[in-house]
Amino acid sequence: MPWDWRILLNGKGDELMYERHFIVTGGLPFAELKARSLIDTRARAANDSPDFSRLIREGLPEVLASDPSH
Repeated sequence: MPWDWRILLNGKGDELMYERHFIVTGGLPFAELKARSLIDTRARAANDSPDFSRLIREGLPEVLASDPSH
């Protein structure tokens, strides 16, 4: 990754990765993607569910199997 001042500032890495297409966005604007990515409520609700991993990712963009970049 080329140098960028946001690498040094905590809390800016997600924005940098979004802009450089290092994360799956599903075409969502950054603010909406960030809001959807907060999993605290879903994690508490899923608690000890055997489907915990799937449940906390509901509503988030997914990597497509045919996407060679992932």
